[in-house]
Amino acid sequence: MLPKKNRLGAAEVREVLKKGRPLRASNLTVKYIEGQGGKAAVVVSKKIARTAVRRNAIRRSIYGALPRPFPSGAHVVFLVQKSILDYTSDIKTICSKLFS
Repeated sequence: MLPKKNRLGAAEVREVLKKGRPLRASNLTVKYIEGQGGKAAVVVSKKIARTAVRRNAIRRSIYGALPRPFPSGAHVVFLVQKSILDYTSDIKTICSKLFS
């Protein structure tokens, strides 16, 4: 899990979803706004996982695969497109595009 200072609040998530630029990987979509502190959030729809237990497990696995410390320079919202076991390759691809 990311520290509280590196997680987006609800209002910040709504702002990023509304104004952010998209970036896609095979199982994840990312919306981001550049030029702000390094914060992230993960959104898992009920269409992806019916139960809260499964949605939270997916969310924890994505937070666990994020780089530590989280790089500054963007507010990032990860939107899950498919329920799979391992998101590390998608996250590495996205982070290399965002923070390089």
